[in-house]
Amino acid sequence: MNLAARVAWVDRLPAGLWLILPVVALTPVWLWSAARLLDRSDDPLGVVALAALAALVARDRDRFSRRPRAGWLVVTTLLAAAAILGGGALPPLARGVLAVLAVCATMMAVRVPAQPMLALTGLALLALPLLSSLQFFVGYPLRVITAEASRLLLAAHGVDVMREGSTLAIAGTVVMVDAPCSGIQMGWVAYFTACAAAAWLRLPDGRFLRRVPLVGVTVLAGNILRNTVLVVSEAGLVRWPDWTHEAIGVAAFAVVCLLVLWQVSAAARAPVVTWEVRLLNHPVRPVSAGTWARLFAFVMLTGLTFWPWLAPQPVIAAAAPPAIEWPRELDGRPLRPLALSAVEQRFADRFPGAIARFTDGEGAIVLRHVTAPTRMLHPAVDCYRGLGYRVGSDTLERAGDRRSGVPPTLWRCLVAEKNGRRLRVCERIVDAHGRGFTDTSAWYWAAVTGRSHGPWRAVTTARML
Repeated sequence: MNLAARVAWVDRLPAGLWLILPVVALTPVWLWSAARLLDRSDDPLGVVALAALAALVARDRDRFSRRPRAGWLVVTTLLAAAAILGGGALPPLARGVLAVLAVCATMMAVRVPAQPMLALTGLALLALPLLSSLQFFVGYPLRVITAEASRLLLAAHGVDVMREGSTLAIAGTVVMVDAPCSGIQMGWVAYFTACAAAAWLRLPDGRFLRRVPLVGVTVLAGNILRNTVLVVSEAGLVRWPDWTHEAIGVAAFAVVCLLVLWQVSAAARAPVVTWEVRLLNHPVRPVSAGTWARLFAFVMLTGLTFWPWLAPQPVIAAAAPPAIEWPRELDGRPLRPLALSAVEQRFADRFPGAIARFTDGEGAIVLRHVTAPTRMLHPAVDCYRGLGYRVGSDTLERAGDRRSGVPPTLWRCLVAEKNGRRLRVCERIVDAHGRGFTDTSAWYWAAVTGRSHGPWRAVTTARML
């Protein structure tokens, strides 16, 4: 028996096995994703996208049954290897994106001609825990755009309004364009609606790709209109019942999703012109090159499955904590050091800076010393949600020690509730020149662009209500 005959078995492996191989090999990435979705620090909307993806793939399982294309299997292998072996160099979310693309590349390898894949790929990406990271990195720029657009709309109707960052000042009232008003959640829901509808209607990839920017424009316009109406209400220009705040948000979500459904269904009703991605999608020919490529992919994916258990774990020497001179008082009240809790200590071990805990006799105070822009400077809302608290009443407040002549400073405050325990949590970030930030995304962009210089100190206070 010659060599070609001995490796020919790899050409006879069923398509289902090829789909299972990368899913199993990438188990460490899925475990991280599941932990992130379930620890309450991120909205678990990805579970909905994952369920929709599973249902749609199960419906179209007969369309993922052809002999795998060797080129796409090589792409799968390279993406999976980067996701597994790049653990120390890549952020977890980047590894998640690579893992999702690896599985989607396998689906490209075994799909029948003209089976749409872009909508399914979109659902797979939406299944990742994206929202908190998107809110951190792009939340503030989106809130600034939304606030400026609302200012222009109000000014066009004769309202005297000023914008500073992501806040609007109207008739002596400061209205904060907060995280929910960034439009990120609305964008997630809108793109989920578009992907799910396109996959259900089997919308050709070319048509779906042309609708993707239109969905973004629809979300941006809907979010600006929603925010403008809410600003009018919050500033007291009109008097509406309290329940209208949530009703306006729900109505805006519904209108945007209906417009997205209309856009996708209109594209599906048009005459079909088949469009198919050609990259690495050559017909399978009974030549040795394709067989060797499949054998390479099979061996590599199988090896990656066991890599987390076989790879030697690097020994990392513990770095000595930096010597930080913590303040002895806050707003005129003396501070007394406290030991970090178990959760805080585990986080401090990985934090790029230093963390200390104090009390002023009225509540707990956590100080974080940061020397460089970092995603690990989590806002209080993410931390308390991760600890199982229900969070609400997100407002801006001014506080300070007026007795000592210190001018009041601006804080971002919220109410966290759990098991009948209610806390008033306030936070702010101060840079080396005394400039304060109440939004971690705004601080991050100011630090990255050089408009704020470190080291920075983040102050979080928690007092019983």
